[in-house]
Amino acid sequence: MSGARPVVIAAAVTAFDDRGGLDLAGCRSLFAALGGHDDLDAVFVAGTTGEFVSLADHERLDVIETALDVLGSDRVIAHVGSASAHQARELAARAGKLGATRLAAVTPYYSATSPAQAHEYFAAVRDGAGDAEVFAYLFPDRTGVHLTPDQVAGIVTATGMDGVKVSIPGVDYVRELVALVPPGVSVLSGNDGLLEAVLDAGGAGVVSGVYQVAAEAFHAQLTALASGDDDSRRAAQRAVDAAVSTFGPHLTLLKLGLVRRGMLLSARCRIPAAPPAAALVADAERLLDSWSRAS
Repeated sequence: MSGARPVVIAAAVTAFDDRGGLDLAGCRSLFAALGGHDDLDAVFVAGTTGEFVSLADHERLDVIETALDVLGSDRVIAHVGSASAHQARELAARAGKLGATRLAAVTPYYSATSPAQAHEYFAAVRDGAGDAEVFAYLFPDRTGVHLTPDQVAGIVTATGMDGVKVSIPGVDYVRELVALVPPGVSVLSGNDGLLEAVLDAGGAGVVSGVYQVAAEAFHAQLTALASGDDDSRRAAQRAVDAAVSTFGPHLTLLKLGLVRRGMLLSARCRIPAAPPAAALVADAERLLDSWSRAS
């Protein structure tokens, strides 16, 4: 495992009211709560967990501006990815005018995209971003864009990306990519239950949607990793596993958990999200109760 401090970034949900309207006050409250965690490096806003595909451009920029106002530019990664290079470039430029200095862009989606077209896309994002830090974001299961580590490393090198967020199961892809990208390029994983394995593979850390509802479990893991105590490390991993397996697959349940913790007023999602099974809700309630008793 690398001796560098692990990076943990929270992938924030977007708050909506009960009718599906954007709730910027709710977003502000959530960002403020996340900002109180000293072990959290940044908040990833308007991303997949933030239901960006359901947001109009002006809404995405409003969410980004709210996050910047609450957290400051160093602790915000603003997602500007789009189905087109034109839109992603424009969003990058407009986010920069709001003060964003850290950006991420998922590959194009919906249409088939070749490696050459992905290269053109990230070059456009880089152009719109100016001096901002930019992460390429890979999520082939959602976008349909499959790039090999060699292809991604070539794009990163040619376009001057500062990092890559990989939402691909396991850590093999992370390990291969780390070996290929230039020194100084950070590789992050969306597999938030695999922090230790990601670090062992050479990755910098994880981007976690579950962190916002289960900060205690991630804090315990970071503390255990720093201590080097194997028993503490294993116990912390079990707690993270429980949180990720319960809340991770279900956006609705994640939002219900945030409502239960007083961090959101409504669990409303804009994207189609099936209600979680009663047994899973009961598991979530038990976890939330255990964290409340421990605090």
